[in-house]
Amino acid sequence: MTRVLKLAAAATGAAVIALAAFLLHPRSGARRRAATKRATVGFASLVGSAVPIRHQTEAWDDTLANRVRVALSLGFGDLASGIGIRASRGVITLRGEVDELSDITRFDAAVREVGDVVDVDNLLRLRVREGQRPHVLSA
Repeated sequence: MTRVLKLAAAATGAAVIALAAFLLHPRSGARRRAATKRATVGFASLVGSAVPIRHQTEAWDDTLANRVRVALSLGFGDLASGIGIRASRGVITLRGEVDELSDITRFDAAVREVGDVVDVDNLLRLRVREGQRPHVLSA
């Protein structure tokens, strides 16, 4: 049995070396790599169209956005009512204005705790009240 495994490993190694030599040839390697890439992309698009990906469905995104909306309303109450929430392939986008700077990080942390959230695009900004001017940092 070990002899068979050794032969299989040697054959696999030889095939990898031959493929590397074929694709990394100094003169024609770039052309071969480009052709291989085109073939791989074509195959991936065929497979990708045949296999549904969970994160690409609008219904799944709507469900995730609703779960985030419920989590924020339970955690922050009326403070979260003015926050816009959009989901796209597991990425949650938050839009709106908050009264305190710390609320931005609190909303971000709360959204990341919701299951199936891949990332958070936090576009929340601090609400500027009349007569109040934000402090501008200078480098």
